[in-house]
Amino acid sequence: MANSSIPTFILDTDHPWLSENRPWLESYPDVANALSDKSSPLWTNPSPGHEIPADLFSRINIDNNKPDVSRLGWDNAIARLGELRSCAAALQDVRYLHVYIFVHKGQVDNGLVDREMPSELPGMFADVLASMPHLERLDWGLDIEHTVAFGEEFARRNLILPNVRHLIPGAGSHYLLPMCPALETLEAGSFFHHASWNEPISVDQYSRRDLVRAASAASSLKEFTLLGGWSTRMLEETEVFKAMPNLVKLSIDGALYSIESPYEFEDLERETWEEGELLKANYDMCSIIKEPFILTKIQRYLSIISKFPKLEQLCLPESSELELGFIGGSRCGNAYRGPKGKEYGRSVTRQSIEITELVGDMVIKAIPNLKILSIGNCQATLIHNDNGDVEVVWPWTGRVEDYVSEAFPQ
Repeated sequence: MANSSIPTFILDTDHPWLSENRPWLESYPDVANALSDKSSPLWTNPSPGHEIPADLFSRINIDNNKPDVSRLGWDNAIARLGELRSCAAALQDVRYLHVYIFVHKGQVDNGLVDREMPSELPGMFADVLASMPHLERLDWGLDIEHTVAFGEEFARRNLILPNVRHLIPGAGSHYLLPMCPALETLEAGSFFHHASWNEPISVDQYSRRDLVRAASAASSLKEFTLLGGWSTRMLEETEVFKAMPNLVKLSIDGALYSIESPYEFEDLERETWEEGELLKANYDMCSIIKEPFILTKIQRYLSIISKFPKLEQLCLPESSELELGFIGGSRCGNAYRGPKGKEYGRSVTRQSIEITELVGDMVIKAIPNLKILSIGNCQATLIHNDNGDVEVVWPWTGRVEDYVSEAFPQ
């Protein structure tokens, strides 16, 4: 890739057109300048069969944390930004910018070691971001230690991203929210999306609280996805429903925590038996639920979620991730083979249905005005009757055994 005449940031888009046309494109005279200038014959009079797709630059990646990529984080960012600044077509066309700068700190990283962050890098990013008039989505993956410098430089320049509607920030990058006046969708919190969310608990708490507080400046925010690690205590203390009063869609993609860390159990005994027993009585789950705090955990989430005044859609994790005594079936495909395997699969499906229906009923009792409910990949049909009652209809409602048999046919 380093010897290609095509700028690396273009190859990094992984656009399928490039895999089909790369040899031809590399033989094109002065290809870098031709790709940058939409008035060039490469764009206006392409060779038959080699027409450049309109979305070639729709997504741009500045990312050194990919399989089969061995690059230093800062050097890669400097090089890609330099290429970008020279490509007017990309700056004009990009809708989605994905940034992930992985800083190599020692020999454990295949012998790669990053130097100190270049002082000019925040300014380069500010220049490039300000030159992307149609940018709609930004994934911003920097570690907590270094993202502060970017926030300071962006603030010094009064950087505004007027058309960014979808933001996925790393921890400590809450400063981006006020810079996105049209922001509608926010996702945050998972180590699997960016390693900055894997800081010690004391640091992580501040990052999440700062993010919620910053959301109060995003008056257009309609959707929020909790990607992981959002405890009920944190959501309660930050009063997330006040920071996001116009939210219409909330998604939880990760484990449910009542406390700040899933590994801290000292507070579990403080969960009230009264609440747990009340829920058991209401939902007849004594045979399934063994720990009273688990039901209280879900109740706490729902008590917070119910305070969003305009919420219309709720997306919850799979039934096996709701911590209601069902951990799902075997992850080994062999367990589902043969007659016994199919019966096992049907049993797992029945348990999943039972938990899904239980949680669906709990949700509707807590949020009766909800319009759309999804649990995992299953979406319910919510029928609001004239008397105010809500009927929850799942894909298997009235035909459970047929549904189970279809999932694992003979």
